Amino acid sequence: MVPPPSKAAPLRPAADCFKSDVPVEPASAMDGVRLDASTDATQTSLLLKNTGLLSVVVIPDERWTTRLTAARHANPTDPASVAALAAVIGSGGLSAVTELPTGFPSSQAVIVPPGWAVCALSDDVREPASVRYLRDKASSAEYFVVKGLADQLVSKTKKPGTTLLECAKSTLQLLKERPDLGDIQLYAEVLGAESTCRASYKALLSNDERAAQRTSTSVLNLLERTPQLLETTRLFAALARG
Repeated sequence: MVPPPSKAAPLRPAADCFKSDVPVEPASAMDGVRLDASTDATQTSLLLKNTGLLSVVVIPDERWTTRLTAARHANPTDPASVAALAAVIGSGGLSAVTELPTGFPSSQAVIVPPGWAVCALSDDVREPASVRYLRDKASSAEYFVVKGLADQLVSKTKKPGTTLLECAKSTLQLLKERPDLGDIQLYAEVLGAESTCRASYKALLSNDERAAQRTSTSVLNLLERTPQLLETTRLFAALARG
């Protein structure tokens, strides 16, 4: 007797992006942005890695068939990068991104600076994972400033988090008040002798003026070599296509 043919196991949506190793078309709809993208066999996962020059904000697709989650295996783990991103997220800058849909909860948006990644998942095998993204000027500027500071402070102090948060907020506030400032002028004022950011990291360095000045000079030298800031864009779509 011939046995009945075995039934193929039903497809199950991806639970994470660990198996997202099938390259798909990168997302790069605007200058300064490139999100290398990959999916899995079901196309229900979409791993987006920011290999561009500037930060992006990623949100779910218009029909909310996709949810966002951390891509820990694809993200930096060094203390300076981790502390810098935490400061940018904590600064509240997402609430000022007017290009997000009206009434959109900022808790559902993910800031993805250069070198970072995010995982998008669809819970329905009939719906490929899909997201929307935009280039964001404020989080780019914030990340450049606080990452430069974190590189200087993490090895010298135990808890620079409050200072980095203060400097991220200072960057955001100055961008709102003086949108006309050029990049280097913006950074110089954020880190300048009269700024709240400078006062915060000076206090962290035991109020040592020379140490504070050395830190400021080192960070400004680094920031002079960072990519040019570009204005925030409208939203674009990215889809898991095998």
